[in-house]
Amino acid sequence: MSEQQKTVKWRTSASLIIVAKNVDKSTTKSTYDYNLLMLKRSAQTAIVQNQAVFPGGLLDTTADENVSWLQYFEEFGVPQDALRQLVLISDHRPSILAPQGTGCYDRFFKRSHIWAREITLRLTALRECFEEVGVLLCRTRAQLAQVEATGSIFKEDFWDREIWQQRVHNKPSDFLKLCRKLQVVPDLWALHEWSAWASPAIVRKGYETVFFIAFVEKQPNLLAEESEVKECLWRTPTELLSLARLGELWFLPPQIYELSRLLAIRSYYDLLKFARHRSKLGTTLFMPISYMCSDNLVNVLPGDDFYLAEPHLVTNVISFEGTVDEFHKRAKKLHRLENFGTPAVQFHLNFPPPNGHLPPLTLSTVLNKL
Repeated sequence: MSEQQKTVKWRTSASLIIVAKNVDKSTTKSTYDYNLLMLKRSAQTAIVQNQAVFPGGLLDTTADENVSWLQYFEEFGVPQDALRQLVLISDHRPSILAPQGTGCYDRFFKRSHIWAREITLRLTALRECFEEVGVLLCRTRAQLAQVEATGSIFKEDFWDREIWQQRVHNKPSDFLKLCRKLQVVPDLWALHEWSAWASPAIVRKGYETVFFIAFVEKQPNLLAEESEVKECLWRTPTELLSLARLGELWFLPPQIYELSRLLAIRSYYDLLKFARHRSKLGTTLFMPISYMCSDNLVNVLPGDDFYLAEPHLVTNVISFEGTVDEFHKRAKKLHRLENFGTPAVQFHLNFPPPNGHLPPLTLSTVLNKL
């Protein structure tokens, strides 16, 4: 193994796709009846100008794996079955979602730390959402038994949201203190497992990220954390991808891919139903492998004929002697992103997506049908 391979590290993170029902009667011409929340990164946090992301951030093991959460859930009256239902037991879980320890899943309350990633990464996503935009998805005791798949937002106005936002931003473990003060628990059950991505191994300090999706009946009032967030955008999938095509937003492959998937479902309730069902079908980690053709870059994804068995060992861009089109014609099974970083960016997937998921669609194809 080369020295470069030894130094490749992936930082564990979680991201939250928030879907809000569009109740604005002035937008009835839109074929999508929901908006998505995207955050334009601040100058301090963006890797390029106009970079936009879904809310999210790094797992804080001290805060998010703290067994005090399980003790608080027990004190609050959260049934063990309610936590157990979040955990997907499968031999094919990606490493980021595999249990971080040994033992029985039934013994949630007898561990030194939380080792079910389905719980810890939900806590990460919810905490980061509050840190970045001041949205607290939570449940009161009265809401514990609710079966709705939509999220509940803390609506009380007597607490100082901005002060607590800064406290949690500076000390993530204060998120538990906030929940204790408000007598709520984070709404883990509103977050549906959606996908998982890892930075290519050519990135020495990349990320492994689980994406969750959550649904709210209306757009919440946001409080942007200025050091991380320049602007908050509520837009449809087509609007966001169109802004990227115009150069007003810039997305990394995971954001482009997930937005392109969402093009397939235009109804808020249809998307909610799909997400709730699909979340039980597992997740395949997408770690792109980069091929440099003579005219542009191609990112190859799992299932493609040119995808390699150990992507985490591919620490250099692979050269292909030919054009993107010639590289395309060399494969029978296609799962790839071509011409990334240009207006001509395009996904190709010619077989059923894994885990019962949606295939990414091309923006121009969708716009032509509107």
